[in-house]
Amino acid sequence: MSQAEMEMIIHAFISSHLDYCNSLFTCLNKTPLHCLQTVQNAATRLLTKSTRTSHITPIISDLLQSYTTRRSLRFYSQRLLEVPHTRLRTCGNRAF
Repeated sequence: MSQAEMEMIIHAFISSHLDYCNSLFTCLNKTPLHCLQTVQNAATRLLTKSTRTSHITPIISDLLQSYTTRRSLRFYSQRLLEVPHTRLRTCGNRAF
């Protein structure tokens, strides 16, 4: 299996699910978060073919720095995204 195919499979089955529920993970305790981090670390090791004993933090940071988007977003060039103005500093303001 090629590197590009492996990356596509990992993104389809793991990363997309982690990203989809990202806002819900803020309310979790340490134990469920540790399980999710273990899954993400295993996917990174599988993608980079690194050993289980190697430190994962530099590997993940290298992967995140080397990531570039393949296409530009429609709203970026047309300026369709507008951040709403909030009057008070509450939870709604933290989302933006």
